[in-house]
Amino acid sequence: MVLNEEQWIKELREKRIAYGISQGKLAVASGITREYLNKIESRKMKPSKELLNTLHKELARFNPEAPLTMLFDYVKIRFPTLDIQHIIKDILKLNINYMLHEDYGRYSYTEHYSLGDIFIYTSADEEKGVLLELKGRGCRQFESYLLAQQRSWYDFLMDALIDGGVMK
Repeated sequence: MVLNEEQWIKELREKRIAYGISQGKLAVASGITREYLNKIESRKMKPSKELLNTLHKELARFNPEAPLTMLFDYVKIRFPTLDIQHIIKDILKLNINYMLHEDYGRYSYTEHYSLGDIFIYTSADEEKGVLLELKGRGCRQFESYLLAQQRSWYDFLMDALIDGGVMK
């Protein structure tokens, strides 16, 4: 065995133990048997380079210090205000001049603004307020804007909650 592979295997075993992952759990995630992984770790079997890469990739998924990521696919927030410009400019941090305005809406709202698949509905009825709706593609598009603004979903959702937004 090449020294580099020996080091990889030693590192693999040390990380697996440090992460608190059993041989069985790592083996199942990597598509091999526990016995085969045991033989690899005890250097009785020589794994292929692809298998070593797979083992390290799967082990990295179990890293307890890795950041948790979430993927939003639908967001609906109602704001108790009729000031749509405030919502677009200060919460979404978008330019209203780039948005398309239509004199019809959904969900009994009378009009809406849109930018791609990002929809903001408004009505003269103060009880309804302003409604932001992001479906799948709208969420992906808004993520791009958040990235450009150097903000995260967390930052945006906190801004929305602080402003009185109600998550639907």
